[in-house]
Amino acid sequence: MGMTGVGKSTFINYFSDEPVPIGHTLEACTGKVDIYPSTLPDKTKLFLVDTPGFDDTYRSDTDILGELANWLNNSYAEKIRLTGIIYLHRISDTRLRQTAMKNLKMFKALCGEDGLPSVVLATTLWTNVSPADGVMRETELRENPNMWKKMIEQGSRVWRQDKDDKSAWEIIQYLISLKGPVTLKIQEEMSKGATLDETAAGQEVHTELEKQRQIYEKRLEELREEMASAIAKKDLERQDELAQFKAEIELKQAQMLENERKLQVDREELRRQKEEEAWREREELQEQLHQKNILIANAQRQLEQLKADNMHALDMQRIELQLQQSRADVARLERQLERRPPYCVIL
Repeated sequence: MGMTGVGKSTFINYFSDEPVPIGHTLEACTGKVDIYPSTLPDKTKLFLVDTPGFDDTYRSDTDILGELANWLNNSYAEKIRLTGIIYLHRISDTRLRQTAMKNLKMFKALCGEDGLPSVVLATTLWTNVSPADGVMRETELRENPNMWKKMIEQGSRVWRQDKDDKSAWEIIQYLISLKGPVTLKIQEEMSKGATLDETAAGQEVHTELEKQRQIYEKRLEELREEMASAIAKKDLERQDELAQFKAEIELKQAQMLENERKLQVDREELRRQKEEEAWREREELQEQLHQKNILIANAQRQLEQLKADNMHALDMQRIELQLQQSRADVARLERQLERRPPYCVIL
């Protein structure tokens, strides 16, 4: 787990039996819970679970929590337990910004105190800082009660992910050596009948939504006062601007209320919703795959015609490149379809 860009997918790539897409922008690359099988040198079979962070580019915290909770609930119901949890953090971050603090709070709420002894807090991107700055930031993470201090006191282990696959392998070996299955707090809570908003993690999301609600209500009140002033002054241009601002705030307010509603689900309702969502996504992917195959067929016909007409080599090269890209897109979509079965598959 961890924020976008901390190196989750890179870490998994050291072990995965299949390639993992790695993002190189600030946009989230991992949007869903993905499972990657790995065969260790001693033939041990390992499954690495890649999760989206609570700073996703396009999805709300409510949606991310629902995604995580559904996977964790289903694995718990199938009596599958985690071996350990790796929380990755960029040592290059000069301070914990609001999104980083939110991620950390959510992580603690998901795990609960009983899960913390099976947590590795791993710092990444050491090559992006001087040794002195890295040690200073690591010390702050260790000693600040709002950061990692309490987690360490409850058994979490700090590790430097600074030697690529070598340090990653050390982390994996350490977690395997614990030989204790992990049950996270949210799994216990929802297995006992709690709705998502009643869990500790759900309460964290609810707190953030409540802050948003207060901000929107305050801003709408300010806009009402500004609109009254604009009407009194017969300032039509200002009235139009304020009406647009009001519509934007009301849309965000409606989205916030919808996110609150999404939290009010129990384990079974969440599973049903995610199954329906998986079916829709699968149908969309199949349609995209169909369109890509049409593009490939058309490009192949164009290429054959160019060859028959002895056209310029550059034209053929252009179409061949288009074919390569389309085939790569088809392969990517097929992999996504394999990872988006209509039901939650537990490996």
